[in-house]
Amino acid sequence: MDKGENILTASAGEQTLVERIVLQEQQIADALAPYEPHSATYSWFDTLRAIEECINLMTVDWNDEDFERDLISLPLTQSQQIPSRLVQVLQGVKARFGEQFCNRFSNLLIQGMSIAIAFASHGFMNVAAGFQTVGTMMGYFQSRRRHFVGLLHMLPNACRGKQIVEPLDTLNIFLPIIELSAIQMMGAQNALIVKVSRAKLRLPECESSEIAMLDSLFLEPERARIIDVPITTAGAEMLKSREPLSPDRLFSAAELRNDILAIEAAYAEFNLAGTNFALAAALVRRLSRNFIDRDFWIAISPADLDALSNELGLLGALRAAFVNTSTGYMACLSTYAPLVLIDGVYRSTVTLLSRFLYYWRARSLDRLKLFQIRAGFIFEQAVANELIRQGFIVQDITRINRREFDVVTVRNDVIWNFQCKNNFVDLACVDVDARRFARYNSMLVRSYERALTKEQNREQLLKSRLSLDVVQHLLVSRFPVICDNPRIVPFSRIAGIANLATSLLTIKRKSGTWSPS
Repeated sequence: MDKGENILTASAGEQTLVERIVLQEQQIADALAPYEPHSATYSWFDTLRAIEECINLMTVDWNDEDFERDLISLPLTQSQQIPSRLVQVLQGVKARFGEQFCNRFSNLLIQGMSIAIAFASHGFMNVAAGFQTVGTMMGYFQSRRRHFVGLLHMLPNACRGKQIVEPLDTLNIFLPIIELSAIQMMGAQNALIVKVSRAKLRLPECESSEIAMLDSLFLEPERARIIDVPITTAGAEMLKSREPLSPDRLFSAAELRNDILAIEAAYAEFNLAGTNFALAAALVRRLSRNFIDRDFWIAISPADLDALSNELGLLGALRAAFVNTSTGYMACLSTYAPLVLIDGVYRSTVTLLSRFLYYWRARSLDRLKLFQIRAGFIFEQAVANELIRQGFIVQDITRINRREFDVVTVRNDVIWNFQCKNNFVDLACVDVDARRFARYNSMLVRSYERALTKEQNREQLLKSRLSLDVVQHLLVSRFPVICDNPRIVPFSRIAGIANLATSLLTIKRKSGTWSPS
């Protein structure tokens, strides 16, 4: 097959995926069309609250290991056969968080039982497995969070019929749409990204090639997570003004404001207050005080939102970012907009506002050179910590003869030299555009390959310093890069780097050469 035939085949394959994405997006819209928009949106809002509460039960300190174990391991489809255990769990939740919280959790369990049986009866055992226990349900919900929020944004426009959505029917109605169409659509989109990216690099097609998009716990990658940033003295002083929280609530307006304060304190050294994050935070603080309902719901009219935005001086991209204007499912998946227009009123929740601010913090900081540099050092430490966990011994080497190194380690008398590349771009800007992703990916891969060659050419410095004869070079990328070079490792796959190191050495030994490239 000549080059022309390769290009033709690749183009045909890409077109097939594009057509599949379009078809599945239309299937989502068609499936939502019969439902009445108000009841669908309000019911899903309620369900989304229960889902967020369920996920975060994992973070609660129950001070009772037996109860926590009973909660996490509670079987959903068999709970009717052991009603005493179900009652005990619900009583414990009620005692900690109150009757209304317990009712939401109980209703979610009922829906979980129902949807598990429905999926199992239709042969979708992998989905049904997500509802075996409360613990597996938490994991399932965590894995689908992005879809749940994307669906929320789509409902007011996509639902155009008269069929009422009852609160206890939401999972039965919407999860099949997500599982049978939305997940398949995203699978096709990821396959398209891989296909176009590999073609851009002139790599052969590979059906098993995947994109390592998400970090652990299905979290989206970022330059420097808040938990990785050391709190400065000034930041610690700021945290002293945190508001007290009610112990019987997982989410509240006060917690939202504390979240804002935590962000401001963690990133104070980068002058976050000097970016337009400060304007976003000011608007959210006002919403949390003046437009709050039952300490969780936000409701504000368009006129009031405009007036408040004008008062605070919100302009351009920030002002637009609060409201999603997209109607297609793919675009709704990529929005962090916290406000949903329904019944002529913008509605939201404290959790959606917190999610938006955490995203806007990254968008504001990523443009700052100081943050990029500092985040690079934080990333190196995160890589080093994981390498230590896997048996690599980190060496106290950062510079030799004015040549800088990122993370130098020794494992089994072999020097492992790791470069840490914290290159990053907002995935929401590229994961819906395969060609844009491919361009950025290609640029990074070429740059990374040159960097590995550069390290190989100066490896004698490491051999002399550590008195070892064998050096291996790897590069860890913050961006979920796609390529066939085993020495370029996305950070989301760093948990397997020790196994990779072993396999690389095995290959080198069998080939009779210790060349690192």
